[in-house]
Amino acid sequence: MGVMSTPVDDKRVFQGLAASSGQVAGPVFVFRKRGREQVPGYKIERLQVDDEISRLEDAFELTHAQIHSLSAELHRRVNGPEASIFEGHAMILEDPAVLDKCRRKITDELCNAELSVYQVSSEYAAVFEGMEDDYLRERANDIYDIGHRLIHNLMGTNEPLVGPSAKPSVIVADELSPSETIAFPRHLILGFVTDRGSITSHASLISRALGIPAVVGIGNLSEVARNGETILLDGTSGTVILNPTDDETGNFNRTLESSKIFNASLGELRHKQGLTCDGCHVPLIANIDSSTVMSELYAVGAEGVGLYRTEYLWLSLNREPTEDEQLEAYTKVVRALPHDQELTIRVLDLGGDKIMSSGLAASHNEANPFLGNRSIRYLLSNRDVFKRQLRAILRASAHGTLQIVYPMISVLEELLESNEILEECKAELRREGMLFDENVKRGVMIEVPSAALIADVLARNSDFFSLGTNDLIQYALAVDRLNETVARLYQPAHPAVLRLIDMTIVAGHEQGSRIAVCGETASDPVMAILLYGMGVDEFSMTPQSIPLIKKVFSCIDRADALKLAEDVRNFYARPASEIYSYCQERMHELAPEIPLKNPL
Repeated sequence: MGVMSTPVDDKRVFQGLAASSGQVAGPVFVFRKRGREQVPGYKIERLQVDDEISRLEDAFELTHAQIHSLSAELHRRVNGPEASIFEGHAMILEDPAVLDKCRRKITDELCNAELSVYQVSSEYAAVFEGMEDDYLRERANDIYDIGHRLIHNLMGTNEPLVGPSAKPSVIVADELSPSETIAFPRHLILGFVTDRGSITSHASLISRALGIPAVVGIGNLSEVARNGETILLDGTSGTVILNPTDDETGNFNRTLESSKIFNASLGELRHKQGLTCDGCHVPLIANIDSSTVMSELYAVGAEGVGLYRTEYLWLSLNREPTEDEQLEAYTKVVRALPHDQELTIRVLDLGGDKIMSSGLAASHNEANPFLGNRSIRYLLSNRDVFKRQLRAILRASAHGTLQIVYPMISVLEELLESNEILEECKAELRREGMLFDENVKRGVMIEVPSAALIADVLARNSDFFSLGTNDLIQYALAVDRLNETVARLYQPAHPAVLRLIDMTIVAGHEQGSRIAVCGETASDPVMAILLYGMGVDEFSMTPQSIPLIKKVFSCIDRADALKLAEDVRNFYARPASEIYSYCQERMHELAPEIPLKNPL
């Protein structure tokens, strides 16, 4: 359905992060939080401690009931893994250490319950904010959400959520918590736009699960937008236009209609293999974790699992899972896959900071955990943990086709020692009479420049490579992509990154190894064509990205992709932005029906 607008002089165009795809247009509703920072703090008498602790415990109990209600509502609306988002909130509330820390502050510092909750929640949130992993760093917002709810329950000011009262609107806010996102009446929400936030926040995850277009990290829109103003939101490109002109509205309506036709075409490829238009097979496989509903893979036509993130088993239990618990989890997934599909299991990939938070090493502390005892380094220095996981993976291999991939390999010694430990586990299982695949394949994640530079040596001691482009780009360019001040420097088409990928592919293919890519570049249509032309054999991505990339490959032939890659190799003296723009132009020529970024 189109929208009407009149020309205005006060046009505002904003560019943010595309958090949930789709295009919508409608009136603005500015959601403003009330009193979030007004936390009462005062001293209490020693005689008041018991009463204050009683107030605190009552607030925890009430908050837990509210979270349970929100969880039930989310489960009612969502069937996928996002439905379990509030389980993390409940786990925090049920953690005795959290409540005990609040109690101790009241007892030792003689402060009121509200202040104790504010200080404790701020301390916990600060730990998550300092973590390297995008997903875990965003959990700080969950902590703030819980603390905010606890404080308002203590104050007896459980503020009602004020939303659009009559007509569907685009919600504009500074930032939204998960509980605020789910609390809005679905039939009155056209889309979300927030000044802050990231695509990995729980609010963004909920938006995607509910199919609500969303753009985050937009800047200061909530400060300038007014209720009732017309807004155009493109959750695919991350572009937002406030008070559009007639021309902009006309362009938007045409884009909206084209998107509807295009999305309908994606469903036609759902149960077909990934094929180029000249019939070359390009396997499109999925990145998953223990919370993924396997039916999602069938729904999008995934041809296997290219990355199973095992660390979420640790994080969900807040401890190391036993060998049998791991065996059960891995077996469940491999049995759910068709016999001709493969499961790639990545061994524990936690950094030093996350190891501490997951209960594996309570005393673990590092000045720079991002470059410290993380991933394979942690496993090699904790061989018992490593062996329990490898034994579980090997035992699961008796129930289907799977392979193992080692993360964050930076030197040859790490790969050799990992292979040695794997052989030890095989010998143990033979002695115990356990069944397993004797020929299980071993792969290396190429995530740091040093691994790419010695890819020829690594290929002689492994069976396949998996390009973890998220980390490879960050480590190669020394850029934190979530840091707004340097995010512009995070460039997948940077010549240095492309050269590292190129040498990895050449080295792997010389040894007969298959090359997969499992970073976010796999789900970028522009980069997918380029990487295919460079020689990548298979693409692993979030399940929801598979239909689009399958459509992309159906529109090109192999010769076109090879030509694009060769052209780009001759452009390495150009800036990354120019290289990407050139690839984008070529994609549009080869597949004009594929939506380009910034279509507004």
